[in-house]
Amino acid sequence: MDDRLTDMRRALLSAVNADGGWGYYPGHASRLEPTCWALLALDTEIDALAKHREFFRQSQRRDGLLLEAAVRDEDRPNLAFNGLAILLFANQKEIAPDGMLDKLTSALLDHRGIKLPQSNLSPQDNSLQAWSWIDTTFSWVEPTCWCTLALKKTAAGQHNAAARIDEAERMLRDRCCAAGGWNSGTATVLGQGLNPYVPTTALGLMALQNLPRDPVVVRSAAALKRLYLSERSAMALSLTTIAFALLGADTNELETALAEQWDRTAFLGNTHLTAMALYGLTQKDHGTSAFRI
Repeated sequence: MDDRLTDMRRALLSAVNADGGWGYYPGHASRLEPTCWALLALDTEIDALAKHREFFRQSQRRDGLLLEAAVRDEDRPNLAFNGLAILLFANQKEIAPDGMLDKLTSALLDHRGIKLPQSNLSPQDNSLQAWSWIDTTFSWVEPTCWCTLALKKTAAGQHNAAARIDEAERMLRDRCCAAGGWNSGTATVLGQGLNPYVPTTALGLMALQNLPRDPVVVRSAAALKRLYLSERSAMALSLTTIAFALLGADTNELETALAEQWDRTAFLGNTHLTAMALYGLTQKDHGTSAFRI
């Protein structure tokens, strides 16, 4: 395992761009998601912090949200990635420029998914406003998980945050599949119950980790423990390893499966997945502190 971890670290360190960020693949433009995961995975091995801070400084808009130069023409910040950035800054405060974390947290609090009329297609509550992938669109499970977790980590004591977190938790309960767990959207369509996805269920449990006795959490943890090796992608295995660690469950089988995937594919050179896997495989060292409430 040590040799694998060394290879992953080398792959990440060799892929950093001159602007202090990482792309999804070596040589690609810097993006928020792989940059946050790379910095979380490398942690104390990071050097040239000023360069990384400058990448984030250049990415922050006047409203506080982060939008990297590679997609600035679209002018649509990804709210899930902004939630992930908050978790990074809260865990490694030296990376964020002064005042960035507070400004980013306030900006995230100001954004919410839109309401939609109720539909005969699904019994879900379309009035609940959590977080969307991009602004002025409907709330989805994954961005809601990232933003909820970020606010629980950094803003749980703020009055306006409490209401946003409460509504997000109600939205996640509302979208939970009958057998437990979550897919990306709704749990039921035209009377047909839909199946949960492993990575989305892991994210849901990460976001709701402070509610271990909630029936939705109990049901979803049981679902993840049934399904956890049914999706052997690097993302599914990495997120499930983190979720299991937060739940206090054994991660050895997951770590073995994740290492085997690296041996077979090296994740096809994907920087984002390499960073996620490295973070998951080293969770016994850092205690998943970035995602622990």
